[in-house]
Amino acid sequence: MSTIGVAAQERGGPPRRGGAEMTPAEIQKLFDGYLLIQAQESLGLSDQQFAQFVPRLRTLQDTRRRHQQERVRLLNELQRLTRPATDAVDDSVLTDRLSTLQELDARFAADMRKAYNALDEVLGVRQQARFRVFEEQIERKKLDLLLRARQNPNRPPNSNRPQRPPG
Repeated sequence: MSTIGVAAQERGGPPRRGGAEMTPAEIQKLFDGYLLIQAQESLGLSDQQFAQFVPRLRTLQDTRRRHQQERVRLLNELQRLTRPATDAVDDSVLTDRLSTLQELDARFAADMRKAYNALDEVLGVRQQARFRVFEEQIERKKLDLLLRARQNPNRPPNSNRPQRPPG
């Protein structure tokens, strides 16, 4: 196992850089590396399986990210179009955007089935089951880390949040 993987495992989370501010892309890249190491260990992947697993897992993750980004973009557009100040928007425009959102969700479901099927081709039945559980555990850990990061008193204050008086 790599030094990064060992350090991450000892801390119970993905590796961190010393005090430097990290971009969301850097954090995601580190978390993806952590995910791969943990998946290999949790699923008991052989070297041959791991070599086939990595690109398929990346495809699954990229599919999720692309969908989420496009979905957020469409929802932001719907929000903008439905603000009270924009009553002049024709209902046909809203119908079109809602249809686009439904098509996106349907395409996402199909793309996810395809990505899972590709992953499952590499895994045994028990590994498939463990992977589904593993994904849920990793998602919970990620949310927990995000919550802890927001609660960290050593974090620089966010200019959007009111500062609490000392005391």
